[in-house]
Amino acid sequence: MNSNKKIFPYYIICISILIISCGKHKTLFHEYKAIDNEEWRYDDSLHFEIDSAIINGNLNTILEFRTNAKYPYRNISIVMEQSLRNGSQNIKKTIAYDVIDNNGKKNGEGITYMTHQIPFCTMNIKTGDTIDIHIKHNMKDNMLPGIADVGVLIETP
Repeated sequence: MNSNKKIFPYYIICISILIISCGKHKTLFHEYKAIDNEEWRYDDSLHFEIDSAIINGNLNTILEFRTNAKYPYRNISIVMEQSLRNGSQNIKKTIAYDVIDNNGKKNGEGITYMTHQIPFCTMNIKTGDTIDIHIKHNMKDNMLPGIADVGVLIETP
């Protein structure tokens, strides 16, 4: 009976890991690009490339960016374009996002840096496809202070 008491915690750990891992999205790509001096210039187009995808099917793309206290606006406008290099699909959108809501509460998560996530698109890809993503801000000011980095998360639905 003592041997069962010793093994029981391992069963609990294994079952917990299985429960936690079930139902989660599978991350295929997650990368950030740092913004020089945390000042994003209008002509600084960021490029992300996913070469030779390893999966068939739909993938969700999520735009991510991090702001600090120096970001001076309540909102942000970002132009994002995602395309397959073979030319079969191209999605381009202007994204408007409230960094601070109407009640003055900061959106996003974090303390010093607020991480913001915005769903962008779902794209059907085939194994071997190359995905190109281009991102730039679409604000009137040439330079946006307080943007630490911009990233892309691509995962299965």
